[in-house]
Amino acid sequence: MNRKISADTLTAVILTWNEEENIDRTLSCLGWIERIIVVDSNSTDKTLELVRSFSNTEIYQRKFDTHATQWNYGLSLCNSEWILSLDADYILHEAFVAETMEYLESGTATAYRAFFEFCLFGKPLRSNNTTPRPVLFKKANCIYYDDGHTQRLQINGQLATYKNKIWHDDRKPLLRWLINQSFYSIKESEMLLNAPPDILSFPSKLRKTKIFAPLLIFVYSLFAKRLILDGWRGWYYTLQRTIAESLICLRLIEDKYKESEREQH
Repeated sequence: MNRKISADTLTAVILTWNEEENIDRTLSCLGWIERIIVVDSNSTDKTLELVRSFSNTEIYQRKFDTHATQWNYGLSLCNSEWILSLDADYILHEAFVAETMEYLESGTATAYRAFFEFCLFGKPLRSNNTTPRPVLFKKANCIYYDDGHTQRLQINGQLATYKNKIWHDDRKPLLRWLINQSFYSIKESEMLLNAPPDILSFPSKLRKTKIFAPLLIFVYSLFAKRLILDGWRGWYYTLQRTIAESLICLRLIEDKYKESEREQH
């Protein structure tokens, strides 16, 4: 795409931490954006070297505390009307870029959310359990807030949905995924324990049973989502989701017994 979107109109914001397996492929899809802000949490691999090889990028380093504060720091560095908020393992194809151009020129919504094609080993699965996320939004009308291990976008205005999907193609090694999930499970269990029961979603209430979530996600992913038809890639994804839910359950059980010990003393 020859046409570039000016920094007054749109800025892309990406968070990174040791993303050398992904960031080059993500940035290669963003040559049509004049300014890309990369907020890095002190990477120790080749991430920054790869980012610097793209002339439209700017790197800002900040020690990670929460996802929301990291994203909001990135937004504070932008002067554009619109923000394109991306993870370091997102791949944007031409149809998605063309749709983005349409919204920038004549879109009526405040924010646009995207659904995802989840890829394993570079190839999309037939289905996945990911939820849509707002990725394009007007800076003046939106701000991030923390929700468990992740972040949500508070939108003051209308939310619309992209027709095209983003490819979510994370190629980091399994050990890194396990480390991340261990950290996420701590945040998620803290949210489940501290949130008022009446505001919890149905999946969150299932997680609080400490029993049903891992079993249900295994059956749901493999059979309801038909991932069994994707062969070993489908099994891999199903086991990942089951392990992630199991880690949350283990944290909840651990917290339950720690609380009991504190009460006894």
